[in-house]
Amino acid sequence: MGTLALSLTDAPSVEYEAVYVTIERVEVHLGGNEASPNNWQTIEPPESGVTGFVKRTYNLLELTNGVLEELGMTELPAGLYTQMRLIIGTEPDEGYNIFDDQHEYANYAILSGTTEQIPLKVPSGVQTGIKLVKSFWVGENQLTELILDFDAEKSVVRAGNSGQYILKPTIKVLGTEVLGYFIEGTVFDDQHNRLEGATVTAQVSNPQAVDPKDEVVVAASSPTDAYGDFRLLVQPGIYNIVAYKDRYDYDYVCGVNAMSGVTVELLLPDLSGVTDYGYVSGDVTGDGIVTISFRAPGCGDVDNIEVKSINRNVAPQEDASYEEILPASNGPYYEVVASSYGLVSQVQSGVTVESGVTTFLPTFDFTY
Repeated sequence: MGTLALSLTDAPSVEYEAVYVTIERVEVHLGGNEASPNNWQTIEPPESGVTGFVKRTYNLLELTNGVLEELGMTELPAGLYTQMRLIIGTEPDEGYNIFDDQHEYANYAILSGTTEQIPLKVPSGVQTGIKLVKSFWVGENQLTELILDFDAEKSVVRAGNSGQYILKPTIKVLGTEVLGYFIEGTVFDDQHNRLEGATVTAQVSNPQAVDPKDEVVVAASSPTDAYGDFRLLVQPGIYNIVAYKDRYDYDYVCGVNAMSGVTVELLLPDLSGVTDYGYVSGDVTGDGIVTISFRAPGCGDVDNIEVKSINRNVAPQEDASYEEILPASNGPYYEVVASSYGLVSQVQSGVTVESGVTTFLPTFDFTY
């Protein structure tokens, strides 16, 4: 026999005050027929002496920058396991949210600067369990630790123009051995005041990637706190660190080694006084989640950086619109990359953003 321990963590967000998800239970697959209930083992909750998983409504945004919430620990037969699944609850627990209000819904979001609970629609496929297909070993007489990295910002998407918010979970399964490296630093404005609420990302550049969306990959993201500080939890590697906030310019530092222990400082000039920013607007069509990445020249001659990105959930026969603010470029500058799972990415290059002007892009069409 061996022991499996599960914990939950999340990537930070600046769009939401909180994102609550109710996890009914967590199960791991023992092999054999997936339809057989005997081949699934429920992970016991952390509360000692309690039989069965204890349903709980988690605020994912409290679990950022390396903070872990223990989901449970169970003794299992040693060997190779092929997958696990999370059962999402339909009723909340009896606790309270960050504003001391009772949970009105099992799964909901609170937008930044508000207290309203916005229900998250859970698709039928999610209701039957979120399958995480990642094999792992439980060693004999050993403790195996796994972390479920639940990306709230990517998991909550707006459904076209209907105003609905949908829960489409984006979760990575991590072993504890990949954690433990932090890139830390501070973001200032041009008056050297510490800047709260800027988005800082650790990016990996691969200009030779076959798919344009993979030319820039965001490995970690964090908003700056009230003191302008940030902390990015990453795997060992070399990263480009990029900071941006609406109505401010962006800044970046290239080639940061996660294992070097260096502290990064970034400077974002305030553009609101001179209105040196504009807008990029357009529509997307298709069936599913479309990610739109706004990129600019950055590290090296061919390495772009991602300034910001957004997600839109597009329903069949509907358009989803967007309008995003970006620093003025004073000429052809930005590259806009739209991608949807399993489809060919689309690129609009040489996009000019003029001060106080809206630049309209052709529709990104993923209906084929």
